[in-house]
Amino acid sequence: MLPDLKTMLVVNPNAGKGRGARVFSAVRALLEPCFPGLALRVSTRPGQAFDFGSEARAEGYGRILCVGGDGTPFEVVNGFYAKGRPERPVELGMIPAGTGNSFLRDFSIHSWRQAVQGILDGKRRQVDLVQIDYGRERQQVRQYYLNIMGVGLIADILKLTNEKLKGFGRFSYGLAVLLRLARGMHNRMLLTVDGVKMEIANSALVFSNSQFTGGAMKIAPMADSGDGRIDMVVFQEVNRRDILNIFARVFKGTHVNHPRVKTCRGTEISIDSCPQERLMADGELLGHTPLQLKVLPEELTVLA
Repeated sequence: MLPDLKTMLVVNPNAGKGRGARVFSAVRALLEPCFPGLALRVSTRPGQAFDFGSEARAEGYGRILCVGGDGTPFEVVNGFYAKGRPERPVELGMIPAGTGNSFLRDFSIHSWRQAVQGILDGKRRQVDLVQIDYGRERQQVRQYYLNIMGVGLIADILKLTNEKLKGFGRFSYGLAVLLRLARGMHNRMLLTVDGVKMEIANSALVFSNSQFTGGAMKIAPMADSGDGRIDMVVFQEVNRRDILNIFARVFKGTHVNHPRVKTCRGTEISIDSCPQERLMADGELLGHTPLQLKVLPEELTVLA
């Protein structure tokens, strides 16, 4: 049985090429009888779900249900936390209607019907939230993510896909990988993981709070969103052949056995790089390194 909290339903109708709009009526019909006074907010532009999260905190909402992809809860949570960590963290329900819907896959939830049923059944999980600070001191930005952060190559591929290759449909991401790899990776990164310093070169990094990304890609098979740790996956000095080999294995999670892939865990991590590297979190392009990450253990209650 769920506690009686003010509840907001945030809908991204454009998620999943219109899937958000298509499932909205059915979702609303199931939820409204169980959440009297359910407040509806519809996101019609990028960043608007951030505003709804900020509104929810200001107006005393204790529960937010999101219909969309991974980007919708990312915006909502960052809006809710825009003025710092709240005294009482929000309960978060995620109803998948996007392209990837990666985070819920850790809980074997693949459809909006499964997600709604879990919410109605009162299923609750305590999950970690990752706090990030990036950019140089005077321009430093603080945000939070639930699922994954990419540094360098992964963020570059997303930018290329979004800006130039969306017209290629399901082939766009693979094409972006090949085009980006043609430039190679030329960088030097200095990392500190729980006080231990290390240096890596010509590499890309992923910091995962959960196992999946991009839908069914099991990028961090050892990750647990409630264990209080970040799982770091390093792709070191990879060429096109390496990436294709790694990509073929990533759906089963066996890529972590590739000699060019290294993994470790930590609770607080800092990265600086030369040159600065682009950042991506939960499918959203952010700024550039330097970057600090800190796990907030069991910060959120996820209804799943």
